[in-house]
Amino acid sequence: MKRSFVTPPLLLVGIIMLTSCGGVSKRGQELREQAYSRMDEVNAGLLHEQATTAFETGQLDKAMDLTDEAAARFPKGPGNHVLRGRVLMEVDRLAEAERSFKEAISLDEDLAEAYYFLGIVYERLSRDDLAYESFSKAMELEPERLQFVMAAAECLMVQNRLKEAGDVIDGRFDDFEHNAALHHLHGQLMIMNGETEKASKAYEMASLLAPQDSNLLEEWARLRHRQGDHSGVLNCMAELRQLHGKTPAVDLKLLEARSLLLVGRHADARNAYLDLVELHPDNLQIWREFGLFAWDVQDWRSVGRCGQRLKAAGDRTARTQLFLAVAAREEGDLEASRALLQDLLKWDPDNAMAGALLAGVCLRQGDSAAAEKAWQVAVKSAPQPSDGTLVTGVIGNGR
Repeated sequence: MKRSFVTPPLLLVGIIMLTSCGGVSKRGQELREQAYSRMDEVNAGLLHEQATTAFETGQLDKAMDLTDEAAARFPKGPGNHVLRGRVLMEVDRLAEAERSFKEAISLDEDLAEAYYFLGIVYERLSRDDLAYESFSKAMELEPERLQFVMAAAECLMVQNRLKEAGDVIDGRFDDFEHNAALHHLHGQLMIMNGETEKASKAYEMASLLAPQDSNLLEEWARLRHRQGDHSGVLNCMAELRQLHGKTPAVDLKLLEARSLLLVGRHADARNAYLDLVELHPDNLQIWREFGLFAWDVQDWRSVGRCGQRLKAAGDRTARTQLFLAVAAREEGDLEASRALLQDLLKWDPDNAMAGALLAGVCLRQGDSAAAEKAWQVAVKSAPQPSDGTLVTGVIGNGR
């Protein structure tokens, strides 16, 4: 009785063991593989997060190792390949980056981000046609992403496909009406089209929408100078200093000085040039412009100072020679002035200004024949009309 009571459980265990030894069922194997895949996906996700942090903090070697491991752990994850491609882009391994982005697209054809970064790779490879195709696809997939719209438009602008770029931008103003970046890009496009009035309006709108952007204000100042809007340049400079507390770059200070001259604020322009030559004594362009300003306001001493500074720096251009000659003339040293002008005409015989100045100097010396000869050079070489009316104002200011 005792023996027969124990046997059935032992038999049951044996049967179970034998069944187990026979292998896992197909369904069980599938479940096990799915579980492993989920574990790989989770682990790859953790690696992806670590790689993203490393990438964003500039630890590119670490980011590369982590993205490689994430992609190896879960190769079906398109995001891993996108991040890997971005790291490869940063270290200028563009061919490998291209493959990573294409792999991501093969896994998810609707992944706009992969097309966008692939477009950047093509841009760096100077394959602008392919870049536009990628940006356009990204824009199509996610039309609400402004960076995709702007990338497509900028790519067209690089290729000088300006009308198409305009169509891309114009078609999105309703969606991004209050975005400064889009108005800024539109302004740049208008500059390329030669439509400076429209460009300035676009810059004005962008500046209103992004009043904290001092770089935008600087670009607008340069554009306004090109337009001849000198009061506008001065307004930009005042805003740059007062609202942004920013010292303008040297080129902007030069634009400011020119604008002060052109709006008739000669004393302020002079002070601006004096500050510039004091702060940047080795910048010859500033000395050249200061000399021209001084010539314009008949400050002959400053003209001579600029000429001497340029000469000391090895500048042997016609402009420097003219500065020195007119300064010598105003100091009463007519022989020195004549010698400088004659020397200039030896190597620049068609210089109308030199001819006109030399004629004036010769007249002062009572040498009418030499004056007539020099005057003929001036009239012949002057821009049209060639009757002498364009050079009469430079003969010693009528003296």
